Amino acid sequence: MTLRLESAALALGLMTLAAPVAAQPLPAQQFPYKSGPVTITSCSVDENTSNSTVRPSSLRINYYDNVDGSQLTSITFRVVYAQTPVTVTDTGAYSYKAPITHQFNLLGGTPWAGPQASICRVVTATFADGHTVTPEYDGPDRPMPADDPAAQPPQPASTP
Repeated sequence: MTLRLESAALALGLMTLAAPVAAQPLPAQQFPYKSGPVTITSCSVDENTSNSTVRPSSLRINYYDNVDGSQLTSITFRVVYAQTPVTVTDTGAYSYKAPITHQFNLLGGTPWAGPQASICRVVTATFADGHTVTPEYDGPDRPMPADDPAAQPPQPASTP
């Protein structure tokens, strides 16, 4: 009798191991996140509570140029929210460590999956002198090391 119970328990354990594992969502990206010449401090959306979707024009990317002595003129971001990928380009004149917050009219109407994108990274960045960089990307779970000086968010400029 004992042998049969042990055999049944072993068989059940093997079936559990052989059962297909449901796909798990990617871990949420940690911020701040250094993506090439830009440090992204947050990447979020707001909920339209009337229908549990993303509110239009609520994709907000907060970031800053982390390359001393440079000025960025164009940054293209790749954002994935609720398995919906979007690409957005922000243009302007962005100086070293100047905090930037821009809101974009993307992802509106996407089913609500929480306030944060699962992936938010730089695809390309163009500097004022014309050179462009395409940073490598190794996954949303790569946080910036805490001892990296670029990990410290910029402080707003004080006015006298």
